[in-house]
Amino acid sequence: MDGLPLGIIFGVIGAVVAVISIAFAKHHMKQVNVAWQAAAEMLGFSFETGNMRSGPRMAGIIEDLPADAYSYTKSSGKSSNRYTRFTVEFPPLGVGLQLFRQAGIGQFLKILGTQDIVIGDPTFDEAFIVKATDPPAARALLTPGRTMSLNQLLAVHPEVVVKDDRIVIDRRGNVSDPDVIISTLRRLASVANVLSDAGASAELTSLIERRIEGVMPSDYEPGTELPRGIDARISTGEALAAAGIDSIARKIFEALGAELPADPTVTGWSEQVGREAQRTAPPVESFEPTIEDPPEEVAAPIKPPVPTPPIEPAGGSDDGGDSDAIEIATDLFGENRLSFETAAVFDERYAGRRVSWSGKARQITTVDHYRVLGDGPFTKAVIDVAQIENDLFGNTVVTAIVALPEDSIDTIAIGDTIAFSGELVGIDALVRNLFVGAATLSS
Repeated sequence: MDGLPLGIIFGVIGAVVAVISIAFAKHHMKQVNVAWQAAAEMLGFSFETGNMRSGPRMAGIIEDLPADAYSYTKSSGKSSNRYTRFTVEFPPLGVGLQLFRQAGIGQFLKILGTQDIVIGDPTFDEAFIVKATDPPAARALLTPGRTMSLNQLLAVHPEVVVKDDRIVIDRRGNVSDPDVIISTLRRLASVANVLSDAGASAELTSLIERRIEGVMPSDYEPGTELPRGIDARISTGEALAAAGIDSIARKIFEALGAELPADPTVTGWSEQVGREAQRTAPPVESFEPTIEDPPEEVAAPIKPPVPTPPIEPAGGSDDGGDSDAIEIATDLFGENRLSFETAAVFDERYAGRRVSWSGKARQITTVDHYRVLGDGPFTKAVIDVAQIENDLFGNTVVTAIVALPEDSIDTIAIGDTIAFSGELVGIDALVRNLFVGAATLSS
């Protein structure tokens, strides 16, 4: 009898907690429905209200492709978790393609001995398990533009799975931000178009291959027509930022931000180039009244250069390059950062630093002017200086685009191991290129 009141008390407490939990869940679902309806209206999608048993759903056409998103619950034993699935379909590629991230389920499938086709792009091959019913056709299909687009998508959405006729993301949790819903679907649609449209693939491949070889924009005339696709515009904006044309890059990313308001790549680059454009903008002249006796002229204070530790010429290493090059490359590219984050780290830690590196040359040419490296004529050498391990993409090659004296082209050849010293003046983070200016050959 003595225990009865205590039991009743606990029972009442339990009932109150249950009522509060149900009320909270209903309130949360109402908020989710409001967010999803707002996103559906922005995209012109149909919308179905979610309830306690099943979440909301929307469907429609985006970039001329069918797309949908819905919230669902996945049970595992005695527990269950809510997920949000985003899907964009496209015309079948006809090669039976399936792509999984190497980690997670992809790693499990690899242990079981599942097929993994080597495409020939080391970064992509390390990131994805590739299955296909027609391996040669899959290799031909996965052009540099398509593999780079998929790599970028994987960096933002590591849950992505690609099939022969669709791209799917299963994100844990109930997404309740309309900007995230809109941005995710539009980014998937862009990649889906790159995969299924030969023209979009060729355009992006051209942009990416030029960046890989260190060919950067020298200028960008106002009114120049931009590429149509989101991925191509992102690549153009990144290349302009790497070339120091920050004011135009900022306009591109600000325009993209209106379409993808919560995309991490677009938002991050918009902030990065905004800071750079502000930092390098010429001073605005201000009006000063004329005075009868002008003050004595005082020299403006000179900002002392930020000292950097001296770099001794690095000796050869057995692990893929010079030890100093590997150290810097690992700091910049070893972690799974987005490209704008890597660019910010470079600006903060390495811009203007003197380096002495060596590596194998894979392209040598004479140029009269190069936006990042300055006026010539000089010899532009593309030199692989380090191979590192990346958290997401596995083994990664880092390349230096080097400005050497003009007559160097007579003494070096493609395939040679070249030692050089110079100053780090820029970075193209997506394709892992570092620019080294005013360089000289080392003995």
